[in-house]
Amino acid sequence: MDIIIDVIKDSWLMLPLLYVTYCFLEVFERKESDDSMFFSLQKYGPILGAVLGLIPQCGFSILAAMLYLQNNITLGTLIAVMIATSDEAIPVLICNPAMIPSLIVLMISKFVIAIIVGYLVDYLLFPKQKIQYFSDMEDEDDDVDDEEDNNSSCPCCYKQYPIYISALLRSLKIYAFIFVTNVAFSLLIEFVGTDNIQNILLTNSIFQPFVTALFGFIPNCVITVVLAQLYCLSSISFGSLLAGLITNAGLSFVCLFRYGASKKDLLKVFFILYLSACLFGLLFILI
Repeated sequence: MDIIIDVIKDSWLMLPLLYVTYCFLEVFERKESDDSMFFSLQKYGPILGAVLGLIPQCGFSILAAMLYLQNNITLGTLIAVMIATSDEAIPVLICNPAMIPSLIVLMISKFVIAIIVGYLVDYLLFPKQKIQYFSDMEDEDDDVDDEEDNNSSCPCCYKQYPIYISALLRSLKIYAFIFVTNVAFSLLIEFVGTDNIQNILLTNSIFQPFVTALFGFIPNCVITVVLAQLYCLSSISFGSLLAGLITNAGLSFVCLFRYGASKKDLLKVFFILYLSACLFGLLFILI
């Protein structure tokens, strides 16, 4: 009970901050998107992909996966969206004022990394990709629009409700994840001991990003919450947080698997994300 009471005291202020954050996100997410964004995604590729990925909602990563499966965007653009995606980690870090500088560095880093890796994939690793431009798809527009509408929505959202209700439900859901994470971690420290926890998490080890990068592949927004909370609790380094968030690309990986991506494509995406996460995570630990 003491642990639960302490966690409530430490975290209750996050709830109103989460609510305000999600109110803004709900307004943005409910705006009608026009076709110009998708034309731009083809024209500007990884740059626009990185911009869209920074917006904290999983719908863009799912949309990117569907467009890639339809050969409408390059692999580099898909990778850029996936690397830049951080889902619920951004609202969690926003609600911790001490973490704002880290959040700014995180978003700038992910944006730059997404662009670098995206262009390396398109122009160095796989320069001969063929994509079907939207201007060549006059007979398929209706089918594509229907499929995107069915698959690009955010499964974590509650758009059937008014904005203030949807934002409240999302805030309560994320706060519940944060609360459970903090209680579980406090119990682990109480019964297992700080030294043992640090050994399990490879604290102060250069190998920690390799572990968090694998952890990030779990396709659930809870993982981004856990990673952000572990960083706030100083249990993982910034480089390890970055590595875990690079590989956690929302549900886009699941979308690729579900809708028929080849094993070769899945392996490409997996290794590109994992190697990028380990490389840049390790770089931030060493510098």
